[in-house]
Amino acid sequence: MAVVFSGGEKLEQKLREIAEKAGKANTVRIGFLEGATYPNGMPVAQVAATNEYGGTVTVPAHDVAINRKVKQDGEFAKNGRFVKESESNFQTTHHVDEYTVTIPSRPYFRGMVQKNKGQWGPALGQIIKSADYDSTVALGRLGSMVRDQLQDSIREFSEPPNAKSTVRKKGFNDPLVDSSHMLNSADFEVNE
Repeated sequence: MAVVFSGGEKLEQKLREIAEKAGKANTVRIGFLEGATYPNGMPVAQVAATNEYGGTVTVPAHDVAINRKVKQDGEFAKNGRFVKESESNFQTTHHVDEYTVTIPSRPYFRGMVQKNKGQWGPALGQIIKSADYDSTVALGRLGSMVRDQLQDSIREFSEPPNAKSTVRKKGFNDPLVDSSHMLNSADFEVNE
């Protein structure tokens, strides 16, 4: 005995429509993409990787300007502490020899992946339905979501903290935030 089903034309038509809408996008890259650089030309990805895994950086010899404010009586204001150039009326230039800095591992990216990876599959399922099965739109929305999670991880990262000298220089203790250039360079790209 056999059971025979007939029909299914509407289902086949709907599946063809979904396949056409799906488009050709099949990957999304999220992180610090090629072409993102600091104003001095340093690739953001290099700085991001050094922060993620730690490393040693050689700072070349250079000159540095020290700004202070001198009161009318000739004494330094603020107990001789350095001030911003805009507040300064006294500047000296000093030579700094080449030196190395050891940067500890700060696994903000791996931590973000570990924390959020279980959400991405289910989220993509919901996103693709809401995007009417358009893969380019869906992967773009997923990329935006994960990029935002990466930026949150950078903002929230706190251990290990900055060195005391770095905190004094920056004025705050966010280990992965200084100029916010790395933070703002986190991005995504949808590809075919």
